[in-house]
Amino acid sequence: MPPRPKPNGFSMVELLLAIVTSLVFLAGIYSVFQSQQVAFSSQEQINEMNQNIRAVMDLMTREVRLAGYKTSISMFNGVATAQPSTIRLLADINQDGIILGDTEDVTYSYNASALQIWRNGVNLPIAENITNLTFVYTLVDGTTTSSPGDLASIRKVGISITARTKNPDPGTGQYRTITLISDVTPRNLNC
Repeated sequence: MPPRPKPNGFSMVELLLAIVTSLVFLAGIYSVFQSQQVAFSSQEQINEMNQNIRAVMDLMTREVRLAGYKTSISMFNGVATAQPSTIRLLADINQDGIILGDTEDVTYSYNASALQIWRNGVNLPIAENITNLTFVYTLVDGTTTSSPGDLASIRKVGISITARTKNPDPGTGQYRTITLISDVTPRNLNC
C-alpha cells in the first residue's frame, strides 16, 4: 500500500492552541495598557491639583504682602476683615488716595459647601476642590489667633490651603490631597 499523502494545513488542535495563545497574549497587553491608562489619569489629576493650589497660594501671598500699601497721607489699615476662613485686604495700588476696585479692595473667602475659594465674593471661584482654607494671624505681641480683636495689631498672616483631586483614586477609592502653608508678612501694615 502506498503511503498516504500528508494533509496540508493545521489540525484542529493546532488551530485552537494558536487561538488560545493569542488571546492570552492580547489579554496581557490589554492589562498593561489599562493599568498605564489608570496611572496616567491619576497622575494628570495630581498635576491639576498641584497647579490649582500653587496658583491660588501665589495670588493670595502676593496680595496679602501688599496689604496696607498707601500714600503717606492715607489713613486705613491694610487688613479690614480677619476671620478664620475670610480675609479682606486694602491697598492703594495706584497711589490716588482712594481704595476702589477689585485690585485695591480684595476679599478671599472659602465656600465649604462648594469646596471653592472665592475672590471678592464673585460666584466665579479662583480655586476648586479645596477642602480647607485657614488664616492664622500673628499679632504685634507674638501671639497667634484665628480671630483677632484688634486688626491694627496684625503683623503676619499664615495661610493654609488643602486641595484634593477631582476624582477619587481608582485603586484606593480615596481622594489624594495636598496642603500648602505660607507665612506672609505684609510689608506695609501700620507703617
